[in-house]
Amino acid sequence: MTAWDVSRIRDLLLEAGRIALDHFEAPRTELKDDNSLVTDADREIETYLAGQLVDGSDEAILIGEESAEGWTAKRVAAALEGTAWVVDPIDGTAPYANQLPTWGISLGQMHRGRLENGALFLPRTGELFITDGEQVLYHRGARNPAYWSFETLTPLPREDHPWRASGMVSLPQEIVHRGRFSGHNPVQSNGSAVYSVAKLIRGSYLCYIARIKLWDLAGSLPILDRLGFRVVFEDGRDLPLEVTPRDWVLDADSPRLWKSTGLLFIAHDPATLEHMRTHYHSGR
Repeated sequence: MTAWDVSRIRDLLLEAGRIALDHFEAPRTELKDDNSLVTDADREIETYLAGQLVDGSDEAILIGEESAEGWTAKRVAAALEGTAWVVDPIDGTAPYANQLPTWGISLGQMHRGRLENGALFLPRTGELFITDGEQVLYHRGARNPAYWSFETLTPLPREDHPWRASGMVSLPQEIVHRGRFSGHNPVQSNGSAVYSVAKLIRGSYLCYIARIKLWDLAGSLPILDRLGFRVVFEDGRDLPLEVTPRDWVLDADSPRLWKSTGLLFIAHDPATLEHMRTHYHSGR
């Protein structure tokens, strides 16, 4: 599958959400080599999406969190030269595994090294975001999957999200462990890029800060771009939709393959970005 079909993508995400909720009350977990959590649901969803999106031909490649090992330089090049589906089956596995609502599913489409389309689904809040041409469609449905109906998706307008001192900032886990935020804004670390971006778009967060893997953000970046949000590095340089070695680790031999080359700040307002870059200290 190489085409971005909105109805098809919607249905895939809804089924992935059902799989996640089937496991939600008692997920079986284990630790990966990097000490991050993985559950049966992560693997089942990624296997399901891979089976639907990649048919075994050379036309499309899957880049997924749970199949991130075994990459070669040739395969990385193929992913950047053709069509790649970038999947995070459950972004926020730790909150998911502890029955918290701050998690979601991310799916991005990359064509010739550029992130063209994206979709996010938050099953516990019933929120779906999906690109359709130059617009972003949105629907907030029932929290119970038995009542999900996403036949009507409404275009999201571009809205201003100006700086405000009371605005809440979503911070990464690393700030809890070794960083520092010297600003006076209220802060929260929820453990999920998908949840953070969704709530950033809806105005609950003022800014999101993260050092991140491609699959965490691939579904979000096309959505953010269409809605006028900016994603910048610590030095103020914009992160483009093109996936290049300047912005992402693309060395197949590196344990940091597919990770951003620096810390990212995401907000709508330039004043917000400047304030956050001044007051966030990663502790490196």
